[in-house]
Amino acid sequence: MSGTSADGVDAAVLDFDVAGCAGYQGVFGCAFDPALRAEVLAANGPLSVEAMARLDRRLGACYAQLASAAIAHLGPVDFIALHGQTIRHQPHVTPGFTLQIGAAADIAVATGLTVVHDFRRADVAAGGEGAPLVPPFHQFCFQGKQPRLVLNLGGMANVTWLPGMDDPSPLLAFDCGPGNVLMDAAVYLCSDGRSTCDLDGQMAADGLCDAVWLADRLTHRFFRQPPPKSTGREVFGLPLVTQWWSSWRGTAADFLATLTALTAVSVARAIRTWTPGAAEMLVFGGGAENPTLMRVLQGALAETRILHGGQYSGIPSQALEALAFAWLGGQCLLGQRLPWAHVTGAQRPMTLGNILPGDNWPDLLVHLSKRMEITAKERSYGALPTA
Repeated sequence: MSGTSADGVDAAVLDFDVAGCAGYQGVFGCAFDPALRAEVLAANGPLSVEAMARLDRRLGACYAQLASAAIAHLGPVDFIALHGQTIRHQPHVTPGFTLQIGAAADIAVATGLTVVHDFRRADVAAGGEGAPLVPPFHQFCFQGKQPRLVLNLGGMANVTWLPGMDDPSPLLAFDCGPGNVLMDAAVYLCSDGRSTCDLDGQMAADGLCDAVWLADRLTHRFFRQPPPKSTGREVFGLPLVTQWWSSWRGTAADFLATLTALTAVSVARAIRTWTPGAAEMLVFGGGAENPTLMRVLQGALAETRILHGGQYSGIPSQALEALAFAWLGGQCLLGQRLPWAHVTGAQRPMTLGNILPGDNWPDLLVHLSKRMEITAKERSYGALPTA
């Protein structure tokens, strides 16, 4: 998994047993090489077909290297699920589209394993946003007796509302807006490219929020748009932060403090406006490691107890999305259709992902055929035991 923060790649291992339960086995990751990260960030601007094809192969080589290293560290696996790097996400144009690159074939060749990839485009074809795709895995892992919220603070922020187990209501999920992307871009600009994130939220902690400026930015049309909805760097990215920074009259610390508040308040408002709410919320992603952001978020959503998801569940923040796509890859191989209407707005249940057979495809087919003999009852959702 490499996300909109474009800071690196994470590989996590999920173990499926024949009864449909799953267990977290470990995570392995690496940062992008600075030159590759610069290419990924630049890909948000104009990009020729040749430049995109070259970046696709460079990312594929990076993913293949990490996959091989992860297998060496964490043990053998049966297949690999690849999210890829999103370089365009425009579900509202006509026709809508989303594009993730990073050559799956390079991983299949390097590892000899079957690769499931390209998860989002089928959802867009079915009338969905193509995002967020992680919420059904949130339900698989974290649904309890009482309603619960799960927030991912990656480059973008997306939230999942889970009903209690005895509540027939569907889960709700959508992108709230920016996660770390605005703060990361601001640090990059303020440091002339020497830094890429506000480590531990230290700069924001030293600043003061400009409440008037914040209130004006909260009128952004995306924040007023009802779900289903998704967003990306096309809306909240470096160009927007550059525009804001060019007219900013305060200190860099104040700028970071205000952007941190913008992230937290936009999440809190989205939860209050578009979900029934819950007594507690688990927070994952890089933003969960930012104590300043977590403190401001708790202040903005005082009625909800906010917990660090990794500390609560034993699943590291960096592993959750990679695990989610491993799980989605398994659903694809098993032909499972998931109901996405209340998540992405897709018009019908869809099986997401394309399958690229590897050298192990015949053996994997035998394993899958045995798995498919399990009864529908045994395939029902269960809790995720953590390591």
